[in-house]
Amino acid sequence: MQRHVSVRQGVLVVLASLIVASCGLLTPPPPTPTPEPRVLRVYAVRDPSLESVIEIISREFRFSHPDVQVEFIYGNGDYSELQSGAAAGNVPDVVWLVDVFAPALIDAELIIDLEEFARGDGSVNLTDVHPTALELGSSRDRPGLYMIPVSLETVQMYYNRSLWERSGAPLPRDDWTWSDLIAACKRLQEAVSGVDCLSFSNFGLVNHTWWAYWLPWVRGAGGDILSADGAQSTLSSPRSIEGLQGYLDLWLKHKIAARPGAGRGDCFIDQTCAAFFSVAGVAQRYREQIGDRFEWDVQVAPAHPAGRFTGIATYGFAVTRASRDPQLAWDFVKTIIAPDTQRAIVNAYLGTPVLLSLRNDPTIAQLPAPPANMRAFISGSEAGIAPPRYPLACGSIYNGPVASAIGNALDAAIREVASVEGAFAVADRQIQTCLDANR
Repeated sequence: MQRHVSVRQGVLVVLASLIVASCGLLTPPPPTPTPEPRVLRVYAVRDPSLESVIEIISREFRFSHPDVQVEFIYGNGDYSELQSGAAAGNVPDVVWLVDVFAPALIDAELIIDLEEFARGDGSVNLTDVHPTALELGSSRDRPGLYMIPVSLETVQMYYNRSLWERSGAPLPRDDWTWSDLIAACKRLQEAVSGVDCLSFSNFGLVNHTWWAYWLPWVRGAGGDILSADGAQSTLSSPRSIEGLQGYLDLWLKHKIAARPGAGRGDCFIDQTCAAFFSVAGVAQRYREQIGDRFEWDVQVAPAHPAGRFTGIATYGFAVTRASRDPQLAWDFVKTIIAPDTQRAIVNAYLGTPVLLSLRNDPTIAQLPAPPANMRAFISGSEAGIAPPRYPLACGSIYNGPVASAIGNALDAAIREVASVEGAFAVADRQIQTCLDANR
């Protein structure tokens, strides 16, 4: 009897299975489609130091977003790709941004205000970010937070310690004035043939027309390039001319600076110049390319009669208005000001921290030399000045009518085809015409 019950139960199970199968309930479910990977597009330019910084930021970002692919879009740095891309609906989510170009992108509404994201994010402490770094990436006409800064850059003096010691000239000190440096440069050039003491045009970096070179001389003489209200160009005022004359006399009178375009290589690496003024991010390049061929270090820029002045700037990243995922883009840019990211950038000799809490971090002082005096870039920030801003139609000290007028004046004076006064009187008139037309 028990055997008949078991058989009957077995038949019922088989029948039930057939019924279920006929209904499709035991059919294997269709495979779950693999979700498309999340992609964050980042716009930048081809530059070894910048690419190293982006890799650090991306690496830190991946810790919290391992499922996101970071895709890089490289442009030429004038941001024209963004505007054409916007028309086609194909723009990056995050854009690399230099402080001087921030107002133009803000005014064109190509990037968004990040204040609301920051206010709602407990992991971000904007009060710890150096206020100058935040201000440099802002716009006077549209208040807000548009750029998250990577590094607060100041221009200080790299010098070839081996050349200076061999010449017998005193080594640069932090209490030097420009008069001290000029005197030491003359002594160095007398002792070491074939070497220019200073260079302002190293290949692949900047040249003698960079504002961070000549504007500190103007301010150091008590002048400025714009009136306080921004309505008047004051390049040809007596004190501004005094400062510009002092800068150009490095070539014209003292003859201690390399002529623009004199060589195609980097004279600091080639040891044909003894000193060069630049930002902290150049240190990585020099560490790699100089190696142990000679000793070099950094010192703060010398003081002028009216005080110590040097260029200060920043760069960072912003979120584009057409970003497909603004929250994800915010997660990327906020990674920049995470303490671990900032330490990694400093430890790679790629910049100085924008976080106030890291300005006195002992790890910076303990970085292996060269340079032994990496802190010069931090202490020197107290003397940092930023250039005034012009109406967008007039450009800036980097581009447009303003940059063209100033660059032409510097070139005319240095080639001695015009006096400093005459060259900058022309530049003043050109800039003033643009200011008057764009009030």
